[in-house]
Amino acid sequence: MLELKHIKKYFYVGDSVTKALDDVSVSFRPKEFVAILGPSGSGKTTMLNGIGGLDIYDSGDLIIKGKSTKDFSESD
Repeated sequence: MLELKHIKKYFYVGDSVTKALDDVSVSFRPKEFVAILGPSGSGKTTMLNGIGGLDIYDSGDLIIKGKSTKDFSESD
C-alpha cells in the first residue's frame, strides 16, 4: 500500500550537511499498525512529512498503492 525506496533528505546549512533520511526503505501493508520510534533528531518527523506530502525528498521513491510519486505535481 505504501512503500519508501531509498529515500534521502539532506539539510544544508553553510558547509554543514545533516542527513535527516539517508537511504530509508520500508513497506507498509494495508491495515498494518506501525510505530515509528527513535531518538530526537533521527528523522521521524521528516519521514512523516515526506509521506504526507508536506516535504519533498531529495532522492528515492515514494510509492502509494503501486503508483510512484516521482512525477506528481505540487497539486497532486
